[in-house]
Amino acid sequence: MGLSMELPRKHHYNPAFYLDRFVGPDGYVREMRLVRGKVVLKSRHPDATGFQRDLYRIEGAPEEHSQHLEVHFMSPLDNGAARALERIEAGDTMDWSADERSEWVRFVIGFLFRHPASVALIKKHFADMFQGAIEALERHYDEVRGPNDPATFAEAYAQSNPAAAEIHATNMIAELIDNDRLGPTIFDMRWAVLEMKRSKFSVLTSDRPIYMPVPLGRPDAYILLPISPTKYFVAARQHPTIKALNQLDRTTLVREVNTALVQQAREFVWGCDDSQRRFVEKHFAKLPERELLTEAQMQEAINAARGATAKDFEE
Repeated sequence: MGLSMELPRKHHYNPAFYLDRFVGPDGYVREMRLVRGKVVLKSRHPDATGFQRDLYRIEGAPEEHSQHLEVHFMSPLDNGAARALERIEAGDTMDWSADERSEWVRFVIGFLFRHPASVALIKKHFADMFQGAIEALERHYDEVRGPNDPATFAEAYAQSNPAAAEIHATNMIAELIDNDRLGPTIFDMRWAVLEMKRSKFSVLTSDRPIYMPVPLGRPDAYILLPISPTKYFVAARQHPTIKALNQLDRTTLVREVNTALVQQAREFVWGCDDSQRRFVEKHFAKLPERELLTEAQMQEAINAARGATAKDFEE
């Protein structure tokens, strides 16, 4: 088997170990997918949904390095999160090491940044930024060329790394998940599991599964993540918030969170059965996408890139 065949091409943004918690008695999860405005229902093995081929591939890199983000970042992240989820399911949310806690935090944050729309946006941002730098350098190469730089722009461009923009984009994806602002906030929150067995409706999940009703800077802030048809993982800034959530009517809470996660979804909603299909059809993708980079931020970065020097270009 050649090296290229050994590299992982199936990149899950909703990992199979996570979706495995939502299977029905037959061992399959019910995939509700938005296709050309209609919800299509299929039974899927958890490994056969929630992925995109070569999602994290570094285009332009040598084949042996093209799957670096998947092999060296996403896969280890998911392996650690799978171990963490087993402990969470058992109700063990105390006395974790810093590394164990960090693995779960990164997994939770990952849902915000590893899905196809986010990856495409980040890659486009860096492609535009590098193109702006290339165009600026071509116009001003003679002015900015250093004594050790190639004599012409064409020579400099020929020596450049064709994968540079993609490498920077995949590094950014990893940095966003290793978030030095959001990460410590979730790390320091109180963690617990909420049981929803008394709800009339089962818990759904989606390709946007993070429920965050208020900004995390607020003292009453919390995050919910579905972890089974009857359970949520909760992280809250204050213990009384968890207590208050536990006192809510289970059916009301599940319906509220299901509504939000289906409205946030862009392509996939998953459940253990098809009993909520009409509900999903009614609410699918009704909320706008959470803005990752504003147009102003992207333009500012592109404008800055247009002032690049020859040294910047070569790097």
